[in-house]
Amino acid sequence: MIDPHFLEGQEAALPQILSRREARVCAQQALLGQGGRCLVSFSMNIPGQRKQFLLAHESFKEGLSLLLDRFSSHLLTHRLFSASTGDEALLLLDLKPEQAKAITTTLEESHPLGRLWDMDVLDRNGSSLSRTALGYPARRCLICDAPAKECGRSRRHSYEDLFLRAGTIMHDYFRSREAQRVGRCAVQAVVTEVSVTPKPGLVDRRDSGSHSDMDFFTFLNSAAALSPWFPRFFRAGWDHREGLFPVLRSMGLQAEKEMFAATGGINTHKGLIFSMSILCAALGRACAQNFPNRPDRETVVGIARILGQASLQDFSGSSPSTAGLRCHQQHGALGIRGEAAAGFPAVFTLGLPTLKCWLDLGCSLNDSAAATLIALIAEVEDTNMIHRGGRSEALARQKEASELRLTPENLTAELEKLNEEYILCNLSPGGCADLLALTLFLYFLEQ
Repeated sequence: MIDPHFLEGQEAALPQILSRREARVCAQQALLGQGGRCLVSFSMNIPGQRKQFLLAHESFKEGLSLLLDRFSSHLLTHRLFSASTGDEALLLLDLKPEQAKAITTTLEESHPLGRLWDMDVLDRNGSSLSRTALGYPARRCLICDAPAKECGRSRRHSYEDLFLRAGTIMHDYFRSREAQRVGRCAVQAVVTEVSVTPKPGLVDRRDSGSHSDMDFFTFLNSAAALSPWFPRFFRAGWDHREGLFPVLRSMGLQAEKEMFAATGGINTHKGLIFSMSILCAALGRACAQNFPNRPDRETVVGIARILGQASLQDFSGSSPSTAGLRCHQQHGALGIRGEAAAGFPAVFTLGLPTLKCWLDLGCSLNDSAAATLIALIAEVEDTNMIHRGGRSEALARQKEASELRLTPENLTAELEKLNEEYILCNLSPGGCADLLALTLFLYFLEQ
């Protein structure tokens, strides 16, 4: 169901619509009088009298951008109009009308928003070219896919149903587009994190660190299995104002099953599924609230914090079922749940600035990410380190990492030496590796 705020807007009275139609014809004739071989008249095809609202405006901008791109080498001039009757554009072209019609019809037929775009092509005499006369299919109904004129004449569908369908098409397009962008960045981050080499105690391109049951390809298989889930987490956040955390918990369990199926029962990304689901969902909720603008960091952090705080209820159970919960029971460590409940400060205030700092020095993404991992190890209470080596060993390794004086010149040698020590002690900073993946995720999103 679409959030009503996406459809809120100004309604145009019938006299305004008729008046604007006459003004459009005058503007078309005036522009054709300047020369050119044809004119494209573009507006939105929105049923009913509410023509100007957020989704319609953004959909118009999308279509206009494509028209300007397709006709860039033939465009003589263009005019834009905006009123309560909707947005309009007139493009005067030095192009044969039939060629222009082929381009606009292809856009209308191929783009997800194309059914809502009305891209008329007029010749020098102001006559509109017919789709069907040029061999193109007639426009289809928004609801039943029958010929649109047929449904219009018989009034088969109400304006309310047609308007809602148009709104749903626009809403789903922008929601899906942003979800795909977020999903791509999440997969890129997961694959980049495992590819960073060397990483002390962790799987990378060179070795398996302290993990005898997995290797680089195990992580690639896991990333492939999880790739559909990141956009799903985003869409869940976009769709749910309330009750989001239980939805994410259920989705996370399903994602875990697919991870285990892909890795033969090996836990490669269980912790990352939790943290990435919260961050992707927080982005989804924030994007829905701030559409069409990208949300600010404070909004995303605030939503992530609320979701993370809901996960702290896991600590109230009497029989801990995971290493993270056992670490909390024995040592009071909050782990990734505590990090999420605080709004991921290790990622936003430590990981991301550190990564950018090393990149600004001219270092590669690989080396910058490796240095960022050490900065995270130095500051973060990693329950995986506690689980494998005990609390005192984990604290000693934090101190050791904080005392390293890394430079672009000594980085690789220092990390290779650290990797040997971690393998000898069976240590693995898996929690920090997940935070590095989140850091990379945010960095890719910014790019």
